[in-house]
Amino acid sequence: MPRHRPRAHRGRAVLGTLTAAALVGAPALSHASAAESEPEPTPAQQTQHGVTLLDTLTVPAGTTEFGMPFGGLSGIDYDPESGEYVAISDDRSENGKARFYTLRLPLTGATGATGATGATGATGATGPTGAAFATDKPELDGLTVLADTTGGPFAAKAVDPEAIRWNPGGKSLLWTSEGASNAGQPAFVREASASGAYLRELPLPQAYAPVRSATGTLTAGVRNNQALEGLTLSPDGRKAVTVTENALVQDGPAANLTTRSPSRLLVTDRRTGEPEAEYVYEVDPVSDAPTAPLPPPVNTYSADRGVSEILAVNETDHLTVERSFASGVGFAIRVYWTSTLGATDVSGKDALSGTETPMRKKLLYDFTLSGTDADNVEGITWGPTLPDGSRTLVLVSDDNFGFNGGVTKFHLLSVRPRLLAARTPDVNGDGTVDARDLAAVPTSGDAGDLDGNGRTDARDIRLWITYTHTFRTAP
Repeated sequence: MPRHRPRAHRGRAVLGTLTAAALVGAPALSHASAAESEPEPTPAQQTQHGVTLLDTLTVPAGTTEFGMPFGGLSGIDYDPESGEYVAISDDRSENGKARFYTLRLPLTGATGATGATGATGATGATGPTGAAFATDKPELDGLTVLADTTGGPFAAKAVDPEAIRWNPGGKSLLWTSEGASNAGQPAFVREASASGAYLRELPLPQAYAPVRSATGTLTAGVRNNQALEGLTLSPDGRKAVTVTENALVQDGPAANLTTRSPSRLLVTDRRTGEPEAEYVYEVDPVSDAPTAPLPPPVNTYSADRGVSEILAVNETDHLTVERSFASGVGFAIRVYWTSTLGATDVSGKDALSGTETPMRKKLLYDFTLSGTDADNVEGITWGPTLPDGSRTLVLVSDDNFGFNGGVTKFHLLSVRPRLLAARTPDVNGDGTVDARDLAAVPTSGDAGDLDGNGRTDARDIRLWITYTHTFRTAP
């Protein structure tokens, strides 16, 4: 975390004057609905709401690395110190052993650079910075087999890896498994060493445990194949945040063409494993109805939608990836901004009542409007910062090991500077966002450094005003 730098009294006076002026002219913050609609960008628009698609790199189906299929990539995380990514495969120890990869995705960053050509020959569009993938394939550094609690590799179908994040320092990782609720196999969050060895498990609340009736019907807990797809760490690394793909069985329905699904976002102390807070995140309805059955051996019509990943922006705000699929149509991938501010803390509830205030959300990027087939996006991470100050996002798709024509894709997005605050707009930490937070910016040290540049100045005040008006939070 950048260290707060002392400033002269004159600077404080200028900030105080600007704060007072802003308070007079700033309208009251409104209470935005979680389902608030946003104006849709025009078709094929590459930049949406300050987010730009720069490039897409495609890995051919059937690619093999280190003697195992390179596929099923369901989570990705970037280490800015080493420049290395870690990506987990959702192989259930069936096509190869449960594993993760370490790899590099170097970028070109000079203005005027052309888009990198993917392995399939498709050239990605470049943004104002000219940034793009510098190679036509990821540079693989290694493959690491994940160990079970026994110390050996997982047995076939004993695990379903979905998300992965480096722990601070890069010496260990957190990762999730969806389990298999229909078979009574619970989801979990575990810590592994950099060599893949089991270190410990972070407990989940009892409400997440699958419960089946005498006939085998799930009556409570995470839904089968709709459990812990999403995992992120708070910017300071102290909290692990997970989100279920859809609602727990006892909380409400899974998303369908007309119904939202109340999934749960859980905040856990990473060091102690104790839960700290829990909120409702509403998944939007399924985007499209199926028009054709899935290929053999499935042969059924299929449509669903869920949260496939989450990424921390600051202490209270996150990006989510919602993935919708309909057989015969394909995938619809959207990236949302969301916040826990103003949402009901549902910690300890065995079941939701339906009266809870969910997290607010705003659409940031819709791949269906970009002219790019995003495929089955399941991973997202912050990437390198570009010379113009834009932050990059790297997303990865799960190829399902070639089923239904799936391929692995890496997408490169840029987020314009000062679109998303590096620190929460709840500057004074009282759980609400109001004029008192704005007034506190100049004297709050690191908490007031909203743009994360190591100092607090008038730009942080302007960012607070723009941010809280653009991404509306609770009054």
